[in-house]
Amino acid sequence: MIENNKKALITGAAKGLGRATAVALSTSGYDVILTDINAEALAETKQFIEDNGGSAVTYILDVSDKKQIESVLMQAIKDEKKIDAFVNNAGIGGKMAPFHEMKDEDWDRVIAVNLSSVFYCLKFQLQILLKQGGGNIVNVASLAGKKGVTLGSHYSASKHGVIGLTKTAAVEYGSRNIRVNAVCPSFIETDIIDTVPPPILDFVKTYRVPLKRLGRPEEVANAIKFMLSDDSSYMNGHSLVLDGGMDAG
Repeated sequence: MIENNKKALITGAAKGLGRATAVALSTSGYDVILTDINAEALAETKQFIEDNGGSAVTYILDVSDKKQIESVLMQAIKDEKKIDAFVNNAGIGGKMAPFHEMKDEDWDRVIAVNLSSVFYCLKFQLQILLKQGGGNIVNVASLAGKKGVTLGSHYSASKHGVIGLTKTAAVEYGSRNIRVNAVCPSFIETDIIDTVPPPILDFVKTYRVPLKRLGRPEEVANAIKFMLSDDSSYMNGHSLVLDGGMDAG
């Protein structure tokens, strides 16, 4: 599954799932375009990819700012001439709280970063792909986008929304040679689970996940790599769950 001479842009690429995805795509032959708000970590990811024989460029991007999204995406396509794939990964967990105690500012922040950013990214990415005659997009949603989440109304709502955007874009643009899919991880070993109380994580690993462990970023990255490849050429509007069997029982 070597994708020669293709370019992929990943948001939230400095750490966690975004970094793992960038590395996986790079080793598959993609030139990767890395965006993140964390300049230092972004530079480290770029250096790691280049040290391992890959090609990477970086752009600083705060996805909560729609003007930045437009300017960075338009600059990236101007610089790179063509972008074949996009991975909308940037997201946050947010402060957990009961529904009736959720602070407005916590709700607004999670919705802005996790949901509104995906809408604006898709809006401009689709414009790019339409001019190019096609391409692929993967949005990083979550198992929380298919289930309710105790103490995480903002997060669950945002990820349900990402799945809705994914399905709608797939329906609207499939006939234009543009595939849009989502990946739905559960508990993955990244910084985003730092907001989850340790007792909840212990319970999940012990009693809820048949594989008895959390997922690894590389496992999600490999799924994204498959979803962007020609091996998944008939997959469109799909939400692929990666949860170690958590939702099976």
